[in-house]
Amino acid sequence: MKKTLILLLALTMLNCSSDDYNSDDNQITPEATILGRWVPMGFENTIRYEFTDTKRFNIYSVDGTFPTLEEFNQQNPELVGLDWFYEGDKVTIDLNFGNFSTLTPQFTCDNYVLKWINDDGETHSVYFREGYDINSCADIE
Repeated sequence: MKKTLILLLALTMLNCSSDDYNSDDNQITPEATILGRWVPMGFENTIRYEFTDTKRFNIYSVDGTFPTLEEFNQQNPELVGLDWFYEGDKVTIDLNFGNFSTLTPQFTCDNYVLKWINDDGETHSVYFREGYDINSCADIE
């Protein structure tokens, strides 16, 4: 009986799937967080936005290659990034000089795509995680 119970437990564990696992492409689904590096649609070869715990960095390129955040900070020590924070379900980014952007993040395509939604419920912009093939996402308007 003990062997049968162990066998059933082992089979159950093997058959269980994690919510973080995407069986369609054998990839781990990233956490639904804005932390990390994002590519704004339409600007794939010119800019990356990298979110840390409290800052958003705008990393520009002229030739389609982008430094790591560490390299960027070493090359541009005077650039300290833009402050950002959550207010309820909205994200506010301090664009400096009294200008703020407040939008609601909406994750789609297994959290690889981030739609920024304005107060009218319309899509303001779309970002995707660096390295993700945006053409594989069917949830883009």
